[in-house]
Amino acid sequence: AAPAAQVPPEGPLERAVAEVWSQVIDLIAPEDVGRDDNFFALGGHSLSAIRAANRLSERFGVDLPRELVSLAPTPREAARAIDTAIEAHRPGRGSAPAVEKAPVPHPEGTPLPVAPAQEAIWLFERWQPGTAAYHVPWAVEITGALAADRLRHALGRVVERHAVLRTGFLDGDDGLPETVTLPQAEPPWTVHDLGGEGAAEGEAGPAAEALMARLIAEPFDLARPPLLRADLLRVAPERHILLLTCHHLVVDGGSLECLLGDLAMAYEGRELAPLPLQFRDVAAWQRRVAGAERTAAAQAYWRHELDGAPAPAALPGAGEAPASAGRAGHTVESTLDEACTAAVRATARSLGVTPYVVLFTAFQVLLRRLTGQRDLVLGTTVTTRDRAECEGLVGPFFNTLPVRTDASDDTPFAEQVRRTQERVSAAFLWKDVPFHTLWTGREPAYRMLFELGHHGRVPPPADLDWTCRLLNPPSAKLDLILGVTDHGSTLGVRVTCATDRYDRATAERVASGYREVLATACPDPLRGLLARLWSEVLDVPAEQIGPSSDFFALGGRSLDAVRLSSRLRKTLRVALPAAQLFHVAGFDALIEVVRDHATDLDATLRRASLALTAWELPVDERQALIERRDHV
Repeated sequence: AAPAAQVPPEGPLERAVAEVWSQVIDLIAPEDVGRDDNFFALGGHSLSAIRAANRLSERFGVDLPRELVSLAPTPREAARAIDTAIEAHRPGRGSAPAVEKAPVPHPEGTPLPVAPAQEAIWLFERWQPGTAAYHVPWAVEITGALAADRLRHALGRVVERHAVLRTGFLDGDDGLPETVTLPQAEPPWTVHDLGGEGAAEGEAGPAAEALMARLIAEPFDLARPPLLRADLLRVAPERHILLLTCHHLVVDGGSLECLLGDLAMAYEGRELAPLPLQFRDVAAWQRRVAGAERTAAAQAYWRHELDGAPAPAALPGAGEAPASAGRAGHTVESTLDEACTAAVRATARSLGVTPYVVLFTAFQVLLRRLTGQRDLVLGTTVTTRDRAECEGLVGPFFNTLPVRTDASDDTPFAEQVRRTQERVSAAFLWKDVPFHTLWTGREPAYRMLFELGHHGRVPPPADLDWTCRLLNPPSAKLDLILGVTDHGSTLGVRVTCATDRYDRATAERVASGYREVLATACPDPLRGLLARLWSEVLDVPAEQIGPSSDFFALGGRSLDAVRLSSRLRKTLRVALPAAQLFHVAGFDALIEVVRDHATDLDATLRRASLALTAWELPVDERQALIERRDHV
């Protein structure tokens, strides 16, 4: 039977789905998408799934659920769901109430309710006034001949463009916040000349790091916007650090790309077109959608989901659980290298889920080992930036939700991933309803949280270069947060613990234990692929190929070395002369050589997967498939 990718989409709907998928998934052409191919197995992730749903909504003029791809992950299933939505919108069939269609703009100054995320943060701040737990500090390291006054002016234009950055929060009569948006608000700007201290190549220097740690801890007056301040650190004549400290009341992780994109355009003197919508418009729409009926249904769901749930998990040696959060914290950071990252992505593709689900499941596996508790309720962050209108907006587009899973130590990892996917998908259907307004328990539903962020690179202004990193705030929101940042070829891991609950050694154990779980649960895809190539070229079972196996000891000849060299070039785009195989005849040695020669390991492995499929086809179809992928 032909592989799924060789059964082409049927009809205009399936072909449209395949076309949109190729637009949002890197390295995929429309011809590569078969009618029964799984979106996530092709390399899609949660953000690209949202973009696909948005584009299909715009294309067909219907309001498709943002979870479309998760609920219908193949073109055949997605087309069926789209057809149902189109039929429901036909004249005479009725339609959704106008309030559910889309956000609409409101004149500035119109009294509007705050977003659910803003309400939750506001309540947190009332319990812990002056806390830095919800400070979001970004350090933008700039190289080149920077015009500081022009950068300051550009930042002012960005604040002028995004009303949420000119918004403050006041105590309302009902105990909830009221907002005030200023027509103009100049962001605080301070220049710090470090006189060249710590200007060693490639590092900010201890003086800069110490200064930034002090600056990000300074409190905001929430009633006095903008809730953003800028500090420019002159480290060397052509080396600066722009420290942007924002409050989470006005930004989320996805806001950085919007901020930097607008900042680059304004610095270059380009026009910043007025925004058709502001964050307040989307927030008001979200509130209307999550009306009384929807909220009652969400409350019933969570009551059933969390019935009989255990007390929040705690690690061995934990201090006494505090009455409130927002305490001092310490953070341990590490990086999952390119090989481990590629293994995570390959595992996600093989299981038909996003990397988020694999990474979240690994956290659960670790906590079960450390606590001995099989029934876990953990928090997770979910984006509400899931409409096309939100893509260019600054604002806190997120919610935090509990996810409850149950498994034992001997439950296979793939089964645990399936359970996580099931529970996450169910929970995310209620992400529009703020969980903090529904939970009435004396104990919090969870004290540990997992989150995944994406770090996209924004092109800098002409004649400059910049890189950006998220700094560690000095306070902790919860007992323990494990955050993963997707940098593309690598994954950053950040473990933040409250100091009154866990010591730094605990944070280090969690970080190292997490890496070990992933290393065990996610096999190296390159190792399996090379074993398959050796097996096919040498005509020996793959099970006989081990770390110390020698290509020629297993029966390889000069001609076999030429064949292996050719297969490496076609499947992995690695040019390794046959003669070099005589010097790297060992299996593990060859793995390292191939890894060094691959420019983007994850993309390379995805290409290789299709190329290996091609070898199972007739010669003419094989060549066409390989040429198509080479073109991509």
